Amino acid sequence: MNQKKTYTVTQAARMLGMGRNNLLKLMRKNGFLYSQEPMRNSPTKWAVEQSLLNQKTGQFFKGPVKVQHITALVTPKGMAWIRDIVESQTTTKAG
Repeated sequence: MNQKKTYTVTQAARMLGMGRNNLLKLMRKNGFLYSQEPMRNSPTKWAVEQSLLNQKTGQFFKGPVKVQHITALVTPKGMAWIRDIVESQTTTKAG
């Protein structure tokens, strides 16, 4: 299986020189992540279909209850898209 490297949102934010929460806000605003509970910060169907994000599912126990969660992973293609959005916003603010 030849899978390309993916990055967590925290790793992607560091690579872009911004904070994780600001990157999450930017990704929600641009339709990469869902913005409403209970799917908040999970990748949208569009982002997964475009190969911008992958999702990793996991579970943990909160007392006797098993809770499932979804982690968004940014692909190299997604990094390029996000970098373009960040750069276009900084040129808009500067101009």
